[in-house]
Amino acid sequence: MTTPPLRSFVAVLMGLLVAANLSALVAHDHLHAQQQEQDLPPLIYVCPMHSDVTAHEDGECPICKMGLEPMRLDNVFTCPIHSVIAEKAGGKCPICGRTLGEVTVSVAWRCSGSETDLMTPQRCQDGTPAVRVQKTLAHGNHNPQHGGQFFMGSDYWHHVEGVYPSPGVFRLYLFDDYTKPLAADKIAAVAARVVTKEETNPQTFVTREVTAVTLRPSADGPYLEAAIESLPFPAALIVQATFTKGGKEQRFDFTFNEHSVAAAPETMDGAARLAMEVPDTASGVLSLLVERRDAVKTLVEKGGLSELWVPALQAKELALALEFHAREFSEKRRTDIETATRAVILAAFRLDAAGDRGERDEVVKASSALVQAVTTIESLFSGGRR
Repeated sequence: MTTPPLRSFVAVLMGLLVAANLSALVAHDHLHAQQQEQDLPPLIYVCPMHSDVTAHEDGECPICKMGLEPMRLDNVFTCPIHSVIAEKAGGKCPICGRTLGEVTVSVAWRCSGSETDLMTPQRCQDGTPAVRVQKTLAHGNHNPQHGGQFFMGSDYWHHVEGVYPSPGVFRLYLFDDYTKPLAADKIAAVAARVVTKEETNPQTFVTREVTAVTLRPSADGPYLEAAIESLPFPAALIVQATFTKGGKEQRFDFTFNEHSVAAAPETMDGAARLAMEVPDTASGVLSLLVERRDAVKTLVEKGGLSELWVPALQAKELALALEFHAREFSEKRRTDIETATRAVILAAFRLDAAGDRGERDEVVKASSALVQAVTTIESLFSGGRR
């Protein structure tokens, strides 16, 4: 930490009094800095487009190849309606009483008149302490707001939530990259339809829509709505949407196992959901990895695309942990394990991204790759040490 310039004290302090007071100030600043550092979120590197992609060192995003940016990420609890609320612990919104949901924010410090983000608390050139700045992170909140299924558009800006509240009713809520509802004029610019039935030609593999209904702006709220046929569960619904005039049409695959319940979103602690106790033995780690593989298969089968990120990213960590246990294997076997591990990592990121966007076809491809890679690792560890 940089201490205040000596000249700022000379006019009022003299001799030993100057030295004594400066020493006290430095000691106080040092102690204060230590206390602040203990409370600091760890410094990590984050992809500006895929906030789930993080690393402890600088590098590039494995998904979009953009350079990672230094950032301190923290979690706060906020109201789904009143975003000004930011609490360190869960609870109820003091304004409307809704349950607070956890979102990711970035933390930095700034000096007066500067737009530069500082990664640590410090004193500015004028001697004043830098002010803590807390900003909502783009894509930091993917919690459903209306009890439905929440996906991100392939443009990494638009977000949608499909809601099936009752037989014969489908709604599509639209948000920006900070999960704020789109303005009425932007909603009116969206062209979308909901497909309740489609068929694929087994010879040409061309898919055609059999039954589709146009989604239209609702007079009762900020969403698009369509009257559809009553569907049995699990109800598979496809939305084809164009967000801007002349834009590319995007597909979102929704699967509902029950009717959506319009309730306050549950708190989703991402770090807690990913946290797991990794066993010390290779057999224990392998057992967990196989469990995550099977969990991915189950979620894909039942259409839980927005939940795939948890077992997928856990599988990535477990595969990396197994590399440590392969250190006594032959060089060829270690190479094969490393290759399969890289396949798991890539498939996990693809699953995370495709599930986030509601792209069933991409999810199926990525899940197949992950299942195959994990099965390969399982086979390589099952033959003893050779």
